[in-house]
Amino acid sequence: MSSFLEDIRELLNSACLSEEFERNLYTLLGSQLAVDKEFLIFAKQAENDINFELIKGKIDIWDATQDIARVEALATIKLNTKRKTNSSRIDALLIQRLEKLKRYDLALALIAKTQKPYQNKLILASMLRICRKKGDYSFAEAELSIDDEFIEKSSFNIQYELVYYFQRKGDDKGLEKTLKLMRSNSATSSIPIARTLYNFYLSLNRFEDAQSIYKHILHLEQNRAPDYEQRNKRRVGITPSRSEEQMESEQAVWQRMKELVSEQEHTRQMIALRDLLKGFSHELGQPITNVRYAVQLYQKKMQKNLDTPEALQDLLSNILLQTNRIGLLLSRFSPIVSPKNESEEFSVRGCAERVLADLETRLRGQNITCEIEGPPDFILSGDQVQFSQVFYNLILNAMQAIGKDGHITVSISVSNDNGLTIVFADDGPGIPEENFQKIFEPFFSTKDPPSGNGGEGLGLYIVWNILKMFGGRIQLDRSYRSGTKFLIQIQQKKEGHRNESGTDY
Repeated sequence: MSSFLEDIRELLNSACLSEEFERNLYTLLGSQLAVDKEFLIFAKQAENDINFELIKGKIDIWDATQDIARVEALATIKLNTKRKTNSSRIDALLIQRLEKLKRYDLALALIAKTQKPYQNKLILASMLRICRKKGDYSFAEAELSIDDEFIEKSSFNIQYELVYYFQRKGDDKGLEKTLKLMRSNSATSSIPIARTLYNFYLSLNRFEDAQSIYKHILHLEQNRAPDYEQRNKRRVGITPSRSEEQMESEQAVWQRMKELVSEQEHTRQMIALRDLLKGFSHELGQPITNVRYAVQLYQKKMQKNLDTPEALQDLLSNILLQTNRIGLLLSRFSPIVSPKNESEEFSVRGCAERVLADLETRLRGQNITCEIEGPPDFILSGDQVQFSQVFYNLILNAMQAIGKDGHITVSISVSNDNGLTIVFADDGPGIPEENFQKIFEPFFSTKDPPSGNGGEGLGLYIVWNILKMFGGRIQLDRSYRSGTKFLIQIQQKKEGHRNESGTDY
């Protein structure tokens, strides 16, 4: 092949071929035209990080002259080398250049060829960044175990990419853990990292956290060494310190953004209220209409002297049936509209166990087992009866979905900052993807409402509202394929973070 390419290169250099023919040759052979004996020697040197500076210098020249063919050729040779190499730094450099050239698939193929388990943090960051740019994280998920241990051991650059990963996956738990680690480990002393975290908080509409980290950035800037200030003045001709006018301007912008998001949230709540009232009027209208028609029919019978004790009994029974239906509908709203709201301290696990005990007979009748895991000593403050409805609704929903012979798991865990996570999972048929966006909407249901057992489409809507009252949230794990899994997160109210100097951030 080397001899064959040498002949082709001679023809190309002689300029005896037509432009179209030359173009077709380059298209057909691509990076192979970059390979010659000198290049093969260079590729051999690229198998050891001892030659890193030499290789970097050469790649920099190719980069400057836009010699893409040689970059691709070196990557291709590395992919086909079966010998064990010691070139993780060179590999990371080459992968980054391929990423810059948007040769994403070739870069990922080279990553897969590197030594495992992955130790080079630059390669790990490149892998996640390339997957983000491709809009597909399947490669990273196949190669890595992205769990709590991985997050904790990651460098800032990897954690930065994990923020985007968890946002795309809708994994609030992983996102929260990553942001907290970035804040506690990296942002305490680094202004650029603190600013990055500040931007993340703004993009997530977490304005309280953004304001807190903003104050910390000001504190770091005010305490920079004088020589750093002087170097900056000489370099850019201005002082890096913010003026009072600048700070006031930034605060005004921040406040306006907060107001806009609040207005957006208010609009969203009004739309939800409109949909709720629309559904409620529809559900309530049916039994009322049934009662009206039944009474009108009986009146006509009376006018024609056709009324009988049996007909009256049928009318009264129908009225009782319809009013009972109305009562059941109203009772479904009682957890979120009851003025009682008694506040007490209670164990979350204890609350779940009491609900399970109440439903034990029904679970046994359907041959469904339910397992509760987690510490018994996490205490919430609020209306325990109201919070119990979260477990009632989730378990009843799961029972309806499973039917018979299934398993339900409730896993309760507590984070270091006193946050609560509840993972609720069942092994039922799961929720169809087309319904992902609708399941928390009021009156959305795929079931006919059985008498007394719900089915009106209010269960998850009520769960969502109750958790909001407790400062929590619930989301569906869309990647779960063995049934249905919900993730609940509640953050206990506490004082703001403080660093070693005593400054809030």
